[in-house]
Amino acid sequence: MSQPNNPPRSLSRRRLLQGMAALSLTAACASLFPAQMAAAQQSEKSGFSVVSAFLASRATSPILSQRYYAALNRHYPDFPARLAALAAYLDGQKFAHVDDFLQAVNEDDPLRHTATLIVGAWYTGVVGEGADIELIAYADAMMYLPTKGILIVPSYGIGPDSWGNQPVERLTEQGREA
Repeated sequence: MSQPNNPPRSLSRRRLLQGMAALSLTAACASLFPAQMAAAQQSEKSGFSVVSAFLASRATSPILSQRYYAALNRHYPDFPARLAALAAYLDGQKFAHVDDFLQAVNEDDPLRHTATLIVGAWYTGVVGEGADIELIAYADAMMYLPTKGILIVPSYGIGPDSWGNQPVERLTEQGREA
């Protein structure tokens, strides 16, 4: 009769060396990329990931969270203050779902505008407006989640659902549209 192959319950020398190697690699990466570590910590401290997960009604990627947070800070200098106000409001109200938040605030409320910036970034994968638009995530944009595994994310264009520059209105000599 054969005995089942059970792993030993004690810590082997091999497992100890593997653990030490993993810790050493983590420490080396943290020392090689201090800016990324600082950005990740700043994103985490700000509560951006928690607010994003609430507004999107799903778990969010920590890496993309860090990228969106940094981009929103670049494009909107007052974003940290706006995020703090939104986070404090959401924490104080204890909404069960994002729909409850949307019903509680008016369309012209600055909190709703901040929430729209965050949700828009996550779903479209871009941050900014006009010529200053910045692509953060294309295939990982949340707008592609409903068809994930069914349709292939297009790999063309400068951003989600874009085919080129917007058409320019042609004016006649009298200043009316052609």
